[in-house]
Amino acid sequence: MKPMNTLILCCDQHNPKMTGCYGNPRVITPNLDALAARGTVFENAYTATPICVPARAALATGNYPFCHGYWDNAHPYSGQQPSWGHRLKAAGIDVTAIGKLHFADDTEAVFPGQRIPMNVKGGLGDLMTACRRTKGTTSKLREQIQAAGVGDCDYLHYDQAIANAAADYLKTEAPSDHPWCLYVGFTTPHYPLKVPAELLKLYEPFDQFPIDPFWHHPEHLHPALQKYKETTEINDSHISEQELQRAVAAYYALVTFMDSQVGVVLEALRQAGLEATTRILYLDDHGDSAGEQGLFFKSTMNEGSVRIPLILSGPDLPKGYRVRENVSIVDLYPTVMELSGLPLNAEEQSLPGVSLIKTLQGNGDPHRCIYSEYHAAGFDNSVFMLKKDQMKLIHYVGYDRPQLFDLAADPEEQRDLALDPQYQPLIEELEQELHNICDPEALNVQSMQDQQNLIASKGGLEAILKQGLTPFTAVPQAYEMKS
Repeated sequence: MKPMNTLILCCDQHNPKMTGCYGNPRVITPNLDALAARGTVFENAYTATPICVPARAALATGNYPFCHGYWDNAHPYSGQQPSWGHRLKAAGIDVTAIGKLHFADDTEAVFPGQRIPMNVKGGLGDLMTACRRTKGTTSKLREQIQAAGVGDCDYLHYDQAIANAAADYLKTEAPSDHPWCLYVGFTTPHYPLKVPAELLKLYEPFDQFPIDPFWHHPEHLHPALQKYKETTEINDSHISEQELQRAVAAYYALVTFMDSQVGVVLEALRQAGLEATTRILYLDDHGDSAGEQGLFFKSTMNEGSVRIPLILSGPDLPKGYRVRENVSIVDLYPTVMELSGLPLNAEEQSLPGVSLIKTLQGNGDPHRCIYSEYHAAGFDNSVFMLKKDQMKLIHYVGYDRPQLFDLAADPEEQRDLALDPQYQPLIEELEQELHNICDPEALNVQSMQDQQNLIASKGGLEAILKQGLTPFTAVPQAYEMKS
């Protein structure tokens, strides 16, 4: 393709179902909807892992987390593998990254062009996410739901600063004589679920948000999910229906807030006269369940957690178009290369991603298998997903049965077909496809060993448990709210 400017907008923990252009009539997302109307929506895009730090490693490297040991939020990307940012910079393309990256540190060696960055704390991250086999429960995530509502938080102010910094770059710094790449990383709609009163009011009454049948009947969930809900205390014995619905409303309001910050950046692009020379990618690191299947937040392989929004727009790209083929977050790397007019080198050709342009043009594999993995806290053993066509397999290491869903017939994942013996041949076929990508049992052992080694090197499990879970990464100190 003809090289052009590339603008990448990446938010944090955005469930695509909470977007107007993905068919939700309740949510208010005018800027993303307008971007979709003048671009292409990928309806079935997935993360490589439903947890922040390893998902962002996959986004940067174009590879699955297991390939380099990015297991959890305590194993961040440190620049040891090439990223698309390094590749663009080496080719003479200006690279600027504003906002959240969630990498090891702020240095150019990790990722070029970082401005007001958010990376993992102390260069390491959250050690609790590496502690998978601990007794007892954690209240940290449950408390986020119960505290949802009107309020202020650092993420709101930080995202406004990110949007304004991106707008300033586009208006005053973006080169006019050669292509550039600007990455803008927002933190919302990741919790804290605190929003201005005027935004939350948009989603009253809160009882308009339905309660999923699984909320009161977790016994119908897979045993691994039942245990996950107990461990995180996200269940009806700790959280009332009213608290749950208020939290969902607050999440919707955060999506609307994030959409407004996207609007700030897109308006600056227009004012700078750069729309005709810039292609735009909007995506997310992973989703947020927000009540579906009686679950909340990330970490699971249900659609709310593992599926991501993905929109591609540009002056030479189809408008108002929708792609139903399955795609992955690892496709960002080859896509950015193609948008920048750079051929893939031998190492890049071995990566699992496929350029979205190739898929858009109908030149990809329509039956391609999409893969995701999870090796962090909340589950004793690793969890894997494989999606082929409309069928999705979820493989739980340590359990005698998987889950299987036909997402065309059952998009809300209410009927687990793995309980029906007639689907056993299909399960075996998809299990083989999964084993063609990795050995789930071996990766469970490998990830656990790496995590145990890290835990031992940081003083042992008891010392880490005393520190507790960090529910969200702190913003850079300059953007912390002043008491």
